[in-house]
Amino acid sequence: MDWASLPADLLFSISSHLREPEDFVRFRAVCPQWRAAVSHEEHAFFQPWIMASRWLEDEYSENFVFYSLSTLKTIKVRVPDMKGKRVAASGSGHLVAIDNDDDLSAVLVNPLSGKTTALPRLPEFFHDNGAHGWVTGEGVITVVLYNWMSENMALWWKLRLRMSYYLRMLAAYGDQMEMHLTNLGGDNEDSVVLLQETEKVELLGGCWPRSDEVFKATRPCHHEWFSLYRNVEQEEIPVHDIGNAMVVQSRESCTRTYMIPASRDFAALGSRNAFYYLWKQFDAGGSYNALFKKCLASEELTFVKRLPEDWKLSDEWFMPSLKY
Repeated sequence: MDWASLPADLLFSISSHLREPEDFVRFRAVCPQWRAAVSHEEHAFFQPWIMASRWLEDEYSENFVFYSLSTLKTIKVRVPDMKGKRVAASGSGHLVAIDNDDDLSAVLVNPLSGKTTALPRLPEFFHDNGAHGWVTGEGVITVVLYNWMSENMALWWKLRLRMSYYLRMLAAYGDQMEMHLTNLGGDNEDSVVLLQETEKVELLGGCWPRSDEVFKATRPCHHEWFSLYRNVEQEEIPVHDIGNAMVVQSRESCTRTYMIPASRDFAALGSRNAFYYLWKQFDAGGSYNALFKKCLASEELTFVKRLPEDWKLSDEWFMPSLKY
């Protein structure tokens, strides 16, 4: 048959089951008709990757290493614009990088596409104090940065198009949050400085497909202490059922913990109403990293799989995306 003449809706349906960026790119490379039927920004939710640590000798490298649970392969990505920069935040398929020689200079990078956008210059209180944070949003990207020294300052970028929703997110931190919003200055209407409570609970970095709800979680130092809450009119309601969704948990920060749709197309991450996390295990031969699953309703804990022996210590999830 003439494969190029397949109906556009059928092609779109097929592409929606592709959970790896490599498969999606190959799908669009079959012929011009398939490429035209599905744009690079119309892909479905890719399966989360695990991002290798860059804290050692390669912190300012242009190379990134990810691990795919579906292909069981290590993915190495080279981003020349990242050379001499460290990763300060991640989320929504993007990274925020801070220049080693100018710590007030930041860029937003999609490592898959290589596209880079300069962010507004950071306020002076970031100088010599470090910058950390997260990236969130679908279509409209929001970047949050804060420093460890003051523990209460952050920069939000690209708020305008969903201002009411993000104000509700900020209000979830406390009654006085909106009072602390001030203009960053200059001509950039999308930037504000705010105070951030960092000691108690944190917003999840992503809550798709429930993006209009505000979810928070306890600091996930250990899976036994992990609790999920829905914020309703300043009240935190414990959540034990997230329906046909799951959570992938990064131990260091809830802002790099994501709620995503459960999918039978995901390898090793197929259960609904559960959260997945990585943990270091010890045995007679030494230590290794492993993937675990815990049911939110029953709290039953399940060993899922062992990671490769040479995997660098990291429990940070990355959500690959070709969108920008």
